[in-house]
Amino acid sequence: MKKMESVVTSQEMKYYDRFTTNEIGIPSLLLMERAAMEIFHVVRSRVHKHTKILIAAGTGNNGGDGLAVGRLLAETDAEVTFFMPGDLQKATKETKQQIKILENLGFSIHSNFPKQEYDIVIDGLFGMGLTREITGKYKEAIEEINELGQRGAFLLAIDIPSGIDADSGQMRGCFVRADLTVTFEYAKPGHFFYPGREASGKLLIQPIGIVKPETAKRKASYLTINKNAVMEYLPVRKQTGNKGTFGKVLLAAGSLNMCGAAILCGTGILRMGAGMVRIITPACNREILQNALPEAMLTTYDEMPECDEIEAALQWADIIVAGPGLGKEKAALSLMQMLLQQGEKPFVIDADGLNLLSENKELKKAVVNYKKEQIIVTPHPGELIRLSGQTMEAYKENPAKAVKELADTLQCIVLGKDAVTLAAASKRQEIYINQSGNEGMATAGSGDVLAGMIGALLAQGAEPFEAACTGACLHGLAGERAAIKKSRYSMIASDITEEICFVLAEKESSRNRG
Repeated sequence: MKKMESVVTSQEMKYYDRFTTNEIGIPSLLLMERAAMEIFHVVRSRVHKHTKILIAAGTGNNGGDGLAVGRLLAETDAEVTFFMPGDLQKATKETKQQIKILENLGFSIHSNFPKQEYDIVIDGLFGMGLTREITGKYKEAIEEINELGQRGAFLLAIDIPSGIDADSGQMRGCFVRADLTVTFEYAKPGHFFYPGREASGKLLIQPIGIVKPETAKRKASYLTINKNAVMEYLPVRKQTGNKGTFGKVLLAAGSLNMCGAAILCGTGILRMGAGMVRIITPACNREILQNALPEAMLTTYDEMPECDEIEAALQWADIIVAGPGLGKEKAALSLMQMLLQQGEKPFVIDADGLNLLSENKELKKAVVNYKKEQIIVTPHPGELIRLSGQTMEAYKENPAKAVKELADTLQCIVLGKDAVTLAAASKRQEIYINQSGNEGMATAGSGDVLAGMIGALLAQGAEPFEAACTGACLHGLAGERAAIKKSRYSMIASDITEEICFVLAEKESSRNRG
């Protein structure tokens, strides 16, 4: 399995930056020039003779990057205007050096916002270190920049849009609405959490020579999977494999009048590549399932599941998925108890399975006592707060903390489904941030599909944490394709299942070409 990409906090980035300069010996001013050159190459295709460019620079190194970019762009015969609203005497050493270079070349720097039309605005007012609310002349400058963007100027943010907290993605009073954000070496959490994700526009991560976390001997707090490289995280399928090789998934799903969840989850399991699926469900669902999903085997029960039949199904299975449409009746509780008793097979719990956990202390205890990190729970925010006992306000304030605390409490893996899906494990400090997906996926049954996809990845040999993260990424990519075809308004969960095969085919073809 390929190592996931690091996503670093502002403090971690500052540490890696200092380590690169102090321990490795690469001067900070050289790193600034490299950053400027990367931005120059990104924006160069948009620049022609007499292109009007505004550089909005702060007194930190983010501003120094902007001044250096402006100097490079001025060499192309573009009309570059420099604006610095802050106290130049309080600038960092490197930024003061950039100011001196500009003065030596005959450029002037405006302290008041130079109001005119621009083709490109480069935002370097604030970088990662922003912790206060933006007011006064800086707020006015950001409002002017956004107004220029509304009139057609291309807005490029250096590192992160000014006004966005690099760690939380939260707004600090106001923020630049960038078309493109260029950051260096690593993405920051604020690029993915809203409203930072929306404010950043398209995100580019450019290398400038900052050390890797392992070199600096300090791990990043977050991990992610690049959407374009997700196939590298999939289990390898042997050409000599058979349906047994690719795994047998036992799915406990469905109840009276709730058969659709079993169909969606079962389809997700098979579309994601598992060799076989057996569905435990009430007998009233037999005919519907046989017609909708003929590839699935069934174990049905009338009023209560039979212990011997469930035991036989467990012996057959490699992986368990439970909860979609299961209900919270006595039969569902009994079934969950029997499934958890075996105690060690990889197990995905979703939907009603989570509701049963939150209402039953014995079930929750069984999860805690289960083989460590073999259970993946997949709650949406409402389910998460019921499981954890937290408030919705506390969750919204710091979703990463809430997900990690629940993983530690249950001694399992938690995939917290939300606008930004997160994964945490009790044995890991790093938290996974998912990049894929869209708001059209907020539709009934979408989570059932995801649970099935994760189960299928487990069946094919993926480690549980990796299965949760990879499944979330692929699920989001399928949702992105569904939105293109059906729109974010009209797409439904079954559209996501239909797109799984196209995502896999597209990514597999790309990998083979590579």
